[in-house]
Amino acid sequence: MKSNYLSWRLMSFLYLILIVSFGYSQDDDFDATVDDDKKKTATGGFGADLAKNVSFVNFNGYITNEFFSVQGSNTTFDNHYFNIFISSQLTERIFIEGQLEYEHGGKDIDVRYAYADYKVSEAFVIRSGKFLVPAGQFNEYLYPEYLNKTVSRAYVNREISPSAWGEVGVQVRGRLGSGDGATPFYSVYVVNGLNGETSSIRSLRGNDRDTRGGNDNKAFGGAFGVDVGDDITVSANYYSGKYTPDNELNLSIIGASFYMNKEKYSLWGEYHMADQEAYNDFTDPSLGSVTLKKNGFYVQGGYMFTDKLEPIVRYDAISLDGAPEDDRSRITLGANYYLAETAVVKVNYELVSDDGADGDDNVFGVQLSIGF
Repeated sequence: MKSNYLSWRLMSFLYLILIVSFGYSQDDDFDATVDDDKKKTATGGFGADLAKNVSFVNFNGYITNEFFSVQGSNTTFDNHYFNIFISSQLTERIFIEGQLEYEHGGKDIDVRYAYADYKVSEAFVIRSGKFLVPAGQFNEYLYPEYLNKTVSRAYVNREISPSAWGEVGVQVRGRLGSGDGATPFYSVYVVNGLNGETSSIRSLRGNDRDTRGGNDNKAFGGAFGVDVGDDITVSANYYSGKYTPDNELNLSIIGASFYMNKEKYSLWGEYHMADQEAYNDFTDPSLGSVTLKKNGFYVQGGYMFTDKLEPIVRYDAISLDGAPEDDRSRITLGANYYLAETAVVKVNYELVSDDGADGDDNVFGVQLSIGF
């Protein structure tokens, strides 16, 4: 009940801020009058009408093609992503962006995020819609493959704080200070929350709660961090909410991120831990529940050997309480060759150590990723 009470209070507070900000802000002068005679034409529709009022709409995206050879298994090619970003600035205060995801050659099609920002100031921005959860720097800023420096994402960014994690709700965010020296930033949000009947956190991202009439317990969280100059970012994040359809079991995730990109060197790292209440048998809640303790991290370093060639090494590991056969660690050795600033060919070899029945699962991967 305490979590429910806090989330409702936070949600009410954020919406109150939204209403007051819209009511009292001095936006750009514009004429909201619609001339019906000029709008009604024999050709075109809503899009053509909007084009007369919106100065521009940007279309960008990225494509990712991959080849994998898994030890003891088959090889495969994958048109992993062809994703489109659509963005627009309606006024000096209103920004809109969305990402359409076309995955695995069309097998999976989704809207990764779609939100509107209302900027009161640089320190106070209201975001509403489906947005990337501020659950570490990787999820919010670095998960697209043309930015990520390895072929595969770290285990912790898949199984504990799942990357490309979007939620529907409202968020207040901002950056404090002039941008010189250390610049703090923050975010606070209320969302519908993860949902499912499984202890696999990654499998809870489907946003079922957004299409089933809502839920009684909203999830809430936030992040706080500091940019040190243009090179270093340090941040911490928190998420908590009920995740089962019966609104009984809670999931909390806390994490920390460190990113440095300085001249020829890069050093990235994240740590996330989760406390997840789980039924002993999700088909029969009467059998009781336990609290699973999960954690994971990665540390990754790179060096631009030339203007185009970047060797990479990463170590990552996860521990999944309740599923020890899935505990694993990995050393990734790789090299990136940049064809352009947002076009890269990656070659990785992953040495995997796990507690499963088959330890021979090292992976060789090649990836072409282009942001356009």
